[in-house]
Amino acid sequence: MFRPFALIAASLAILGLSACASTPDPAKVCTAEWISKRSDKAMTSIERKAKPALSKLSKAAKKWSKGEKPNGFQLMSLNSSVKNLTRELENGRGMKDLKTLGRTCNDPQIVSRAMTNLMRDNGLSEQMINFVEALPRFKEIIETDFGPVTPTAKSPYMRES
Repeated sequence: MFRPFALIAASLAILGLSACASTPDPAKVCTAEWISKRSDKAMTSIERKAKPALSKLSKAAKKWSKGEKPNGFQLMSLNSSVKNLTRELENGRGMKDLKTLGRTCNDPQIVSRAMTNLMRDNGLSEQMINFVEALPRFKEIIETDFGPVTPTAKSPYMRES
């Protein structure tokens, strides 16, 4: 006689085993090559959407450093771009993937290094990078929920600051 309970129990047991098998062990998985491949993909997604805002921010920073002020239209455009960038960093696939990578490899610096390098690669000065990194909202966005952390591996893409 067929028993639905036995079928359900067997299905749940198989599902439970497959969930255990899909959880990566950071010590085995988080090689520099593995991290690099995934971080590059995530950063490509972020950079594609961040480039306009970073470009406008870089131009405004250069004007400010010369003692000039960006005009009203430039500031409105910068404000709009920064809002779009904030939305991307809060909800975008690239940032979600980067945070997942950081959690998987137990290394919160993956996210912060990648964002610092993104700003640097897009022409922001060190002074502007330091300003952005000190903003409470930026810290909230890139923060990843970690317990006690011991980094396991570094990606070549994740240069030291």
